[in-house]
Amino acid sequence: MRMQFVYAAVFLAIAFPAAAQTPQPTCNRPASSRPAPSPQVVAAHRAANQACAADMAMFCAGVAPGCGRPQQCLSAHSAQLSGACTTARLNLRAMTHPMPN
Repeated sequence: MRMQFVYAAVFLAIAFPAAAQTPQPTCNRPASSRPAPSPQVVAAHRAANQACAADMAMFCAGVAPGCGRPQQCLSAHSAQLSGACTTARLNLRAMTHPMPN
């Protein structure tokens, strides 16, 4: 019986090697020439990450990081996000994209 499990494991490792090492998608976006963010923006990013951690785990667990994919996922689920996450995202948006006067 034990030998059957060994054979099955070896077969799966040979038949499906990609399942063991799935590469993460890469982002082909060029490096930004924007200046470093202010300490206030960094703090707002951290607050949004903390406020949205549970929502990320619930709605976007399988989303690969980078290229704005986590933010796109949260935007796709905006109606279902917690109040704290929504508020933190709106505050961050107001800091990084100010409204013209």
